[in-house]
Amino acid sequence: MIVCPFKDLGRYAPIIPGLEEAMNAVAAMTEWVPGTIQLSGGNRILVQEGTTGAFDSKLSEAHRQYLDVQYIVEGEETVGWAPLESMTLSGEFNVEKDIGRYDGPMDYMRIGQGYCYVVFPEDAHKPGVHLDEPHAFKKLVLKLKV
Repeated sequence: MIVCPFKDLGRYAPIIPGLEEAMNAVAAMTEWVPGTIQLSGGNRILVQEGTTGAFDSKLSEAHRQYLDVQYIVEGEETVGWAPLESMTLSGEFNVEKDIGRYDGPMDYMRIGQGYCYVVFPEDAHKPGVHLDEPHAFKKLVLKLKV
């Protein structure tokens, strides 16, 4: 997992395929309407907004084919994280949607406006939650094929 200001994320472009194109697309965005922006190679940007949920209201997730860059444009969220190897798969991994739901103990970190985090296939994560009270957020999720 990487956590940094979004403005500094470009330093990881040499090791994250598709990151440069995605960051250029973000820089060219003029509005933040919820939806999906398709990029080359199956990569995409999801524009999301909402309110955080209680940390115990959902399972964590992990992906096999994509990494996530989750960039908080407005507001804040808390993200749960744990090494995938320490988690238990709950049900079947959905290969078509590239998502598995996992259960197990996690560490939590507040992510504020202007910051992002990168989760790799070995990172179980629980995005969009809160530990105390709900928070509104708007974010971009860059789904980049690994």
